[in-house]
Amino acid sequence: MILYMKQIIRIATINLCDENPVKKSTLIIEWITVLSKFNIDILFIQEIYTYNVEKIASELGLKLLNINNFEGIAVFINPSKLVIIDNTHIKLKSGRKPIYIGGIHLDDVPSLPHHMNHMLYKSTVTIPLSYSMSQILQLCAKRRLPRIKEELKNIKQNDRAIIAGDFNEPSHLDLENIKTPVSIELEKNGFIDTYRYINKNSLGHTWPAGKFYKNHPTQRIDFIYTKNIKVVGSDIYDNDNDSTWLSDHKMVVSDVEI
Repeated sequence: MILYMKQIIRIATINLCDENPVKKSTLIIEWITVLSKFNIDILFIQEIYTYNVEKIASELGLKLLNINNFEGIAVFINPSKLVIIDNTHIKLKSGRKPIYIGGIHLDDVPSLPHHMNHMLYKSTVTIPLSYSMSQILQLCAKRRLPRIKEELKNIKQNDRAIIAGDFNEPSHLDLENIKTPVSIELEKNGFIDTYRYINKNSLGHTWPAGKFYKNHPTQRIDFIYTKNIKVVGSDIYDNDNDSTWLSDHKMVVSDVEI
């Protein structure tokens, strides 16, 4: 009988903040410096529109698993530990069982925290403050759940899976008596919110960060979700709240045992 050794795999998700006015060639160098400190095995990035993602992968020693230019997302893996089966499945080099990998960047409308704080959120669509909480939650479901359900449809019931990215919607675990649809749907399908699983009593907001959107309500909208995988650690990083942080989002980093 062959025994397969379990390994600790580090997962990270970060929105690169396409609206950062600094030249992208400069930002890539700075992002590579930041990301190289974390020894990441699976990296989810969002807002890649004007970034050279191949350069990021090459400099970090990672391999591109998949890219979705329409949604502005990409996923990379560490080829020294992981093997690509197809563009949504990987496995340990020393293992046999596949792991489903899904990158996410959901619609930013509506912004529930803005509405809760009676602040108008201006984006591709501006939702009037006169909307009730029930109407806002219905919009959340209408504009975000189809994308989540599309992802879940690709995952078999007993599969191991990781879904991560910028969800633009807080978790129901963070909001008293407000049933945000995306986190409930993922929980219903057996997914664990890695940060909240490890940090039961921490607010852990991930937006805004650095010098961006300082007067906007704080919220936790960046997530790493796992299914049938043991979570051993999770934290949030933004250069210790330094205003020179490169993004309007903080980075979520979680360790799992596979």
